[in-house]
Amino acid sequence: MQSEQFERIQDFWSRRQQLTQHELAEFYQRTIAALAPCRPREAASLGDTLADLRHHFFIEKVLGSDSTSVPLHIGALFLYFKRFIIDQLRKLPDGGGEDETACELHALDDYAQPLRDYQLTPQQVRAAAEVFITTLSGDLILLLRHCGCGGMPVRELAEQIASAHYHGGKLGLVHKQQGDADSAGRQVVQPAHRTTLLGAWVLNLLKLRVGDSLSAQDIDAAQIVLDILCLAALDQHVDPASTQPNPNERPPA
Repeated sequence: MQSEQFERIQDFWSRRQQLTQHELAEFYQRTIAALAPCRPREAASLGDTLADLRHHFFIEKVLGSDSTSVPLHIGALFLYFKRFIIDQLRKLPDGGGEDETACELHALDDYAQPLRDYQLTPQQVRAAAEVFITTLSGDLILLLRHCGCGGMPVRELAEQIASAHYHGGKLGLVHKQQGDADSAGRQVVQPAHRTTLLGAWVLNLLKLRVGDSLSAQDIDAAQIVLDILCLAALDQHVDPASTQPNPNERPPA
């Protein structure tokens, strides 16, 4: 989608409670069309078609919300839609629909004990994470927030980031797997990931060498470091004029 076309959606979104009937119809058509490329795999578990889900999303989460948040880019709109679908799954009688890729983030103090053997405190890891983020380009920060921490497939940011898959590989994106809380930590310290930006940073912070044979304790610590990095990435302030996404953006509640 061209930037000027999405800017039209942003304008409607910010004025959605005061739109004329003609503007409302255009807002609906543009939003539904913008969501057409977004096909979250979670939707397959719902009985509704994607067209129905887009319609319900617009009515419930766009028009029906009092939130003042406006998506800053098409990827953020996709993330809103995906989280709407996950919310629908969680309402099913079997309680399904857990977001298998999103980080489960805890308070920093919860991480204190496991980090002591590495001569680290959660606060030190948080400070190191904030410094690490400043070394990343805008594209890599975007990938970290929405793909590394939010679980969005890299391909959904392909329109915003040239060579998105290449940059994702350079960063060393890894995701938690369903039912396996430490899977991302285990992946990021595998030999194939140890020379990526994330892998090298995690190993260096934990004072582990590339050639070391890593223990289950090391993997747990690596996962904690990744979790704290996500906290830092999602909490980072973003200039509203920036083309980077706002880490405080969330789907309207």
